[in-house]
Amino acid sequence: MADLSAFELGTLPGLWQWADQTPRQLAFSATTRHEAEAWQAELRDQVIRLLGGFPAERCDLDPHVIESVEDVSFTRELVVIQTQPGEYMPCYVLRPHEATLPFKPVIALHGHGTGGARLLIGNTEDPVEVELMQTLHYDYARQLVQRGFLVFVPVLRGFAERMEPPPLRNTTDPAWHSSCHEAGMAALLCGKTLLGLRVWDIMRLVDFIQTRPESMQPGLGCVGLSGGGTVTLFATALEPRITCAVVSGYFNTFRESIMAIHHCVCNYIPGILQYAEMVDIAGLIAPRPLLVESGRQDPLFPSGATQRAFENLQTIYRRFDADHTLDAVYFDGEHAWHGAKTYGWLDNWL
Repeated sequence: MADLSAFELGTLPGLWQWADQTPRQLAFSATTRHEAEAWQAELRDQVIRLLGGFPAERCDLDPHVIESVEDVSFTRELVVIQTQPGEYMPCYVLRPHEATLPFKPVIALHGHGTGGARLLIGNTEDPVEVELMQTLHYDYARQLVQRGFLVFVPVLRGFAERMEPPPLRNTTDPAWHSSCHEAGMAALLCGKTLLGLRVWDIMRLVDFIQTRPESMQPGLGCVGLSGGGTVTLFATALEPRITCAVVSGYFNTFRESIMAIHHCVCNYIPGILQYAEMVDIAGLIAPRPLLVESGRQDPLFPSGATQRAFENLQTIYRRFDADHTLDAVYFDGEHAWHGAKTYGWLDNWL
């Protein structure tokens, strides 16, 4: 009699085989800059469609100031803005007390975790959140404002103040509470994706930044770790008003990370591998400056795959004669923010 163990009973091996053998319909192959720009336009439209599309009209931002707090070296303002009719996003605005005007503005995006934006600004006393902040060097918004940047720190959908009420949230691990799964799966039923909704929120945040009274440089940076790196990559790829980006602990390949390692549902885009790999999405940023951070021991986004993807991304940037605007840092560490090169790099490009 046959032994059951002799048969492949899993689903993923067949999907991995499909992914390895199926050409991406919109993989980068341009030989001129004109072809590269046409490729970007076509792929950008396709990515927006796969994310679930964006609203045809933009509602009023209806901004409200919730609080204003003086810190030692900066003012911290909490505002809420309307990103879709009846849906609001909290955002901290960190304004340094001492900075060379006009300000250099940066959007700082948090990843997964209970505290959301609070960890980025260092505003938590919860021991679980404090440990997470220290382990991952998570207060990078505070590090930015202390270096003179004007920093916008939104709360992404599914986290902290934007979690759905019980039982529509993950409560299995206190360090990673979220309602990503519930919101993400419901979005799929509606033909949307949670990532697409988050990217739209960042586009509306850019609208809000352009209404602010502060004197600002025309450039706009966007940075993020992990899930924040995900939103940074996609938002920068689809929003041309973001002029430079730092993606930490995310840039890799769908095949070697998202498809091969356990990840939150907010990382998944239906049908994306029919058209493009992650390097192609990053190629939509070219020729704008992009800095990639990768921990050599990162268990979620293997550094070897990041380095191979980065080499392919260099090919795209060369087609735009933009080698000098693309850089990467590979550091000894796991899944964490590094930042050693980031602040000077942002200062230069903004």
